[in-house]
Amino acid sequence: MSIKNHSFFWIILMIVTIGNFSFLIAQPKSNFNKIYGYVTSNSIPLKNVNVSVQGKNRRVITDEKGYYYIEASEKEVIHFSFVGKKTVEVIVEDITQFLNIKMIDDVNTLEEVLVQTNNREKRSVKNEPKLSKLKTAYGEIDLRSSPFASKIVKGEDLNTGAIDLIEAIRGRIPIYGISYQGSDPVGNEGETVGYGKKRVRILPRVYTMFNEGSGLAIWDVDGFVYEEPPHVDLNDIAYVAVLRSVAARTKYGTRGAGGVLVVVTKSSMAHKTLKTKLETNENQYQNDAFPYIEKKSNAIDVIIEKSNSITNEKKLYETYKTLSEAYQDSPDFYLDVANYFKQERENNKLSLLVLSDMEKMFNKNAEALKALAYTYQELGEQEKAIKIYNKIIHLRPSYAQSFRDLANAYLEDEQYQNAWDMYMRYLRRGFKLEEKGIEQVVYNEMKYLYTQKKDIAKIKEIFKINKEETETSDIRVVFEWNTSEAEFLLEFVDPQLNSFVYEHSWAKNSDRISDGKLKGYSSNEFFIYDLNRGEWFINITYLGNKKYVPTYVKATVYENWGRENQTSYIKLFKLNSYNYKMKLFKFGSLSR
Repeated sequence: MSIKNHSFFWIILMIVTIGNFSFLIAQPKSNFNKIYGYVTSNSIPLKNVNVSVQGKNRRVITDEKGYYYIEASEKEVIHFSFVGKKTVEVIVEDITQFLNIKMIDDVNTLEEVLVQTNNREKRSVKNEPKLSKLKTAYGEIDLRSSPFASKIVKGEDLNTGAIDLIEAIRGRIPIYGISYQGSDPVGNEGETVGYGKKRVRILPRVYTMFNEGSGLAIWDVDGFVYEEPPHVDLNDIAYVAVLRSVAARTKYGTRGAGGVLVVVTKSSMAHKTLKTKLETNENQYQNDAFPYIEKKSNAIDVIIEKSNSITNEKKLYETYKTLSEAYQDSPDFYLDVANYFKQERENNKLSLLVLSDMEKMFNKNAEALKALAYTYQELGEQEKAIKIYNKIIHLRPSYAQSFRDLANAYLEDEQYQNAWDMYMRYLRRGFKLEEKGIEQVVYNEMKYLYTQKKDIAKIKEIFKINKEETETSDIRVVFEWNTSEAEFLLEFVDPQLNSFVYEHSWAKNSDRISDGKLKGYSSNEFFIYDLNRGEWFINITYLGNKKYVPTYVKATVYENWGRENQTSYIKLFKLNSYNYKMKLFKFGSLSR
């Protein structure tokens, strides 16, 4: 099983009729956020941690309990630094107040060891690439039983600062030399100098004076064969393999007589089953995930105890209201109570009343409102969700996610014209359509709306799509979380129990987290293309959110994505159990 990034796409968006319109303008905040919390390492408080605001003369140190207090404005960056620990950076948001920071050791480990023996450098076995199968233009090669690939080099071990593929492999692949076709040879280590086509000769398996320099190698890049090396982003290369056996040459015919250099890029290292940037676990899934368990607010037990004998709806509500006075700062209290009234007491009216109270109580807290909107969407209360997302867009007009969420809510409510209009406002606010983060999510949703609902949405703009792109899939899953500080691991397990992991953590994926906070988004999407092979399932390991409140994760599952028979459903998860792998849901023979 291999993994594939979102394929490269290009888009031209022509605004046919823009018209006059005005929208929200973010008002700069002059007041500082009062930010405090504790800094620990391995659950031990860290004293004398430097806490500073980047570019400002605001700096404090933690006390013996690891406690700190500092003031910072929205979009400013707080640095947490300590000798021997990896520096932590947190971008301040509108609601940032309490931040518990966990620092980890800053260890520079060498991935390979060079041993000097007889003037030759030998790489340690530890760094040899682990690759069981190699995908070529003529099918997969099983490297465990085949002698085809006599040399495999990781992309990270190439000369990634080189100007082209040939220079990237110089000194890493056993090549005889470089040749410029059409120029005169000037023999220097088998090279020629000129301005013709640049080709490479590789050393044969058995080197003799008769085959010296014979034959020019060809290139197999992601299943496409070239005589000259095509332009490839060198940082995107996963592996380069040399095929120089007779069996390998036979597959490519006379063109492969000089050998074949197979290049596999990271963005195409995928089966047409799962598409996103994930890491393959060395081991298969060990059935080590526990059933999903949601920890309820402490007040729920009290409500259950007091309301067991109450059948009168008014008294039930009064019982909850009495307790709510002690939980005015806890959004999860309201969500838990609403869920209790709906699931245990089968009283939808009371459940919605509690959610309405939550909206009033937290009408300025965007994170609490997002959790509320997720809940309304899971309940099928689309109009109420749209109302909440409208409120969030007023609170956070500079956040890309605000526009996408409202557009998506309109889309789910089949208000296609309003959905397209909101996506257009997203673009007019200066946000882009790219192949990462929220931009990729918006691009795919706009593409679906344009290709499937263009007439109903009365779309006048021109939205051009790369025809080589795959527009449909068996499953598309969009994960969203209500706080940008949330950290977790998502594990995708295929029918053969191969495990693929997406880690959303500062330690592993700090660039994406920073990008999300700067642009204002907290979501990601995943595609599964072929469900005929059996059952898939997804697990999650929650790592925390620097606060003492739960994180709410919404998973929207689209079946037959991009097709006429597309359907979707929403699952909402409350996360407050740390470092505990839990099962979320399955695909295929899915039990909802």
